[in-house]
Amino acid sequence: MHKLISGFVFLVVLSNFASAQVNGFGQKIGHIDSEYILSQLPDYQEKKKELETLAKSYDKEVRSLYDEAAKMEAKLKAEEVLLTPAMIEQRKEEIADKQEQALQKNTEIFGYEGLYYKKVDELMTPLRSKLNLAVEVIVKKNGLDYMFDKAADVGILYSNPVHDYTEFVLEELGVQENKRKNED
Repeated sequence: MHKLISGFVFLVVLSNFASAQVNGFGQKIGHIDSEYILSQLPDYQEKKKELETLAKSYDKEVRSLYDEAAKMEAKLKAEEVLLTPAMIEQRKEEIADKQEQALQKNTEIFGYEGLYYKKVDELMTPLRSKLNLAVEVIVKKNGLDYMFDKAADVGILYSNPVHDYTEFVLEELGVQENKRKNED
């Protein structure tokens, strides 16, 4: 859904830009790479490691429930010839319950409103807000009409480096830029 909305906004902005060019109203555009900018912030690396540790812990918790269900299934298969049909049915229900518990736990943790994504929002929202404020300053300083983010899914197939304001945003944030590993 986010990609659809981003794509729609991009098309509207692009059509406005094209129409303005035809009418002779030159609009200034720029772009940044928010993923790169965030990766240069010292807090980002720390928070990213915290999230990775948390994800591993949550994954282990969920995986243990799925493993229990798998062990129960293996035990049932091994003992099936010794059990009555009623006992087999009871164990199958217990296995299904355990699988349902695992699924519920997975959804509770990693689902759309899950604990993990709430933690991501809690840790990353201040950094994103800081980035957005810096972008706003750069847009105003440079008299830009539009600023795109190459890291977002808006469909930028090519961008002239002349319009790249990533370094300006890093400067505004007071971050010393490390050399980029991969140039666009």
